[in-house]
Amino acid sequence: RCWENYHRVLSVEAHARHILFREESRYPGYYYRGDFNFIDDKNWKCFTNSVYHADTNTWEFKKVPYVQIFQ
Repeated sequence: RCWENYHRVLSVEAHARHILFREESRYPGYYYRGDFNFIDDKNWKCFTNSVYHADTNTWEFKKVPYVQIFQ
């Protein structure tokens, strides 16, 4: 049980850091940010990848382009 909760905390931290890395909002408020309260489709349509470096306790983020395969 403790091991499961430990990994849940790690996944919650990763999710929160991804939200803070993104600099746009999305209706209906799930991804709303008061400091970036506009809808920006150009920056929204991408993937956010991250790497956690456990030895230095740091995160590395990057945006990867979204490629639409099906229409």
